[in-house]
Amino acid sequence: MIEHQIIEAIKNKKMISFTYIEKEALRDIRRAAPHAFFVSTAGNKNVDAFQYDGYSKKGSLPAWRQFTIDNIRDLVLLDENFEVAHGYNPYSKQYDRAICKI
Repeated sequence: MIEHQIIEAIKNKKMISFTYIEKEALRDIRRAAPHAFFVSTAGNKNVDAFQYDGYSKKGSLPAWRQFTIDNIRDLVLLDENFEVAHGYNPYSKQYDRAICKI
């Protein structure tokens, strides 16, 4: 279900909101623009997204963040559209095993 929502969000350039599990704890809601959904070299399904607001362990938002699909909870597709964020490279080597990308 979450995978299908991520793909839909990327294809339609829709913002998403979700909670994320870090170190066994759910963190506050995040709002982000998903740009790529791919399988990492470690075999994890990840989403590269430009996070606009919400919780961030690293602080300093907006910024690029990578999220593991298995740790995403309560994902909601928002009505808000987004433009491709600065710094996005659809030809990045990490997307060699892309499931979906802009």
